[in-house]
Amino acid sequence: MRRIFFLSITVLLIELFTYIGAKGVFWLVKPYLPHAKTAIFIITFVISHLFLATLFIGQFRFGMGYMAVLWLGVMTILAVWLICGGLRLADITPHPAFIRLMAVAGFVGLMGLSVYNAYTPLVRHLSIQIDKPINPVRVAVASDTHLGYLVGARQLNRLADILRTEQADLLLMPGDIMDDDTYVYHGEKMHTAFDNLVSSVDGNLIASLGNHDLYKQQERQAIVEAVRDGGAILLDDKTHTLTINGTPITIIGRFDDHHHTRKSTAELMTDVDTSHLVILLDHRPSQIDDNVKLPIDLQVSGHTHNGQIFPANFIVKLLNRVAYGHKLINNTHVVVSSGYGFWGVPFRLGSQAEVWVIQITGHDKA
Repeated sequence: MRRIFFLSITVLLIELFTYIGAKGVFWLVKPYLPHAKTAIFIITFVISHLFLATLFIGQFRFGMGYMAVLWLGVMTILAVWLICGGLRLADITPHPAFIRLMAVAGFVGLMGLSVYNAYTPLVRHLSIQIDKPINPVRVAVASDTHLGYLVGARQLNRLADILRTEQADLLLMPGDIMDDDTYVYHGEKMHTAFDNLVSSVDGNLIASLGNHDLYKQQERQAIVEAVRDGGAILLDDKTHTLTINGTPITIIGRFDDHHHTRKSTAELMTDVDTSHLVILLDHRPSQIDDNVKLPIDLQVSGHTHNGQIFPANFIVKLLNRVAYGHKLINNTHVVVSSGYGFWGVPFRLGSQAEVWVIQITGHDKA
């Protein structure tokens, strides 16, 4: 039922955006092709329906990518319309050629900004203190790498450089490591860059699985093997304890809730020594209310991409208690990242690729 609802909304939006886009294209070329309206509408709707068909054959990224481009065009049209309306109120009549140039520049600018945000990660710093006698630990979080055609070795090496510069002790990757499968990962020999990433934190890379790591049953084991062969510690409903800077850390990694038989966080914590620094990797921030009832010091999640493209950031905010950012709930610090990579199309607008670097301190040891 949810799938049908999603497809229905997507189809309606693509049809609406196509109509607005066709009107915008005709307005743009009308001085030069005054009789091209019918042809433009037919061509635009034919192209849209070809992309629309991809939604029904399992190729969602093509249909959603096309929809994203349409949406940038619609936003450009709305922005130009508002600007022109403001100029008219100010009794200013800009030259029609200037308006058209502004529209083209605006669309190209939005495209460029979206690509820039997708491929230029920010480093977000956070300092938290917990009520335990621990030595400081510097933890990096890079969720949703979506390794595949659009995110690969270059981005992994850049992430490794960031971690070395930030002197991170530990890297946490809470899910969606691969983009559905490992074909491109192996084909492009990304394992060398992944090895570099692991070595940037002296082997202290802990990962869990996200929905895109689990969608294809036949690829799940290949993803698990690729991550573990790269030297990462993969926690699929497991716990792991390590010591960094003299501080014992217990890390719990959950399957994404796409794995319908995953264990609850409470079950996974049965034998956890809560005198340790306790960190939870839970890909989706969907069970925060349950998790914060437990003695967990830090939960790190991703999945939401902070909406990836405006105004979806407002939608995910309505659907999640913490859709993005940091919040202290009870005694648990919750961090939800927008992700280091992206899904479907290399656009981010209203969000940006990022790495969190969290300085964790406690009270002095007795």
